[in-house]
Amino acid sequence: MMHVLLVALATFQAAPTADPMRAAVEQLTKTASNEERFEAMTALLRARNIPFTVERFTIEKPLGREPRTEGRNIVATFGSGAKPIVVGAHYDAVRLPDRTLSHGATDNAGSSVILTKIAESLMEKPPAGRVTLVWFDMEELGLIGSQKYVDAHTGDPIGVMVNLDVNAYGDTLLFGSSRGPANAAPRKAVLETCAALDASCVGLVQMPPGDDRSFAKAGIPAVSLAILPALEAHQLWLMMSGPDSGLAQGKMPAIMTTLHTPADTLDKVDAAAMARQATFVDALIRRLDTHR
Repeated sequence: MMHVLLVALATFQAAPTADPMRAAVEQLTKTASNEERFEAMTALLRARNIPFTVERFTIEKPLGREPRTEGRNIVATFGSGAKPIVVGAHYDAVRLPDRTLSHGATDNAGSSVILTKIAESLMEKPPAGRVTLVWFDMEELGLIGSQKYVDAHTGDPIGVMVNLDVNAYGDTLLFGSSRGPANAAPRKAVLETCAALDASCVGLVQMPPGDDRSFAKAGIPAVSLAILPALEAHQLWLMMSGPDSGLAQGKMPAIMTTLHTPADTLDKVDAAAMARQATFVDALIRRLDTHR
């Protein structure tokens, strides 16, 4: 009997504990529609007692393979004051050619879960000014949710926007924004945060299309953040630098064969990398909040 108890105890002690960030990503990846993904995302927020509102919007007709005409942005606000810092990540996933929903682990469940960690941090230590977190819908249909958000808040000028897209694994931060004086401040804040945290960072001339572009188009300073392994990060830098950048044929970053495919699954997710990125984004927000 004692032998059986000792074996059971050893088995219990050896059983791995599910990481809460990875478990949260799994909840999003298990959904079969973007309506279910919305329910899973809001359930994660409720489970953490994160207060939020839902901003609904409509489009005239379904686009692509997505049957919906109603979208829902999820919004959580912390602190008060003018010119809020907006930090966003899209929670919707793309429809694949067979019309099933992508698991969307890297694109963009990882970023969506990181944003919940930021919300918890802002609840624990409120910002000096106002910080608004937005989980955007319909990014995969052409940045619609972020554009609708910008249009709905023209009477409440936004100070700066930080976008999170593809933040699930890797040790190197990528950042980019449209060039110009309007975006100098957020880029500087990213570089200072990289230095303060001794983080490996690669600046791109421009990131792949993301929700930050809806804000930049409206003249709002914006920057987009992602993480990838160092090799993929530098390959992406070459890819985004133009046809004469020197990227060898057939050497596309592996992430490009994952996004918008059935391979965007939970096994790609590294909870430790997500935790590091959450720490970075929190530090960046605090820096922007201090230097308004």
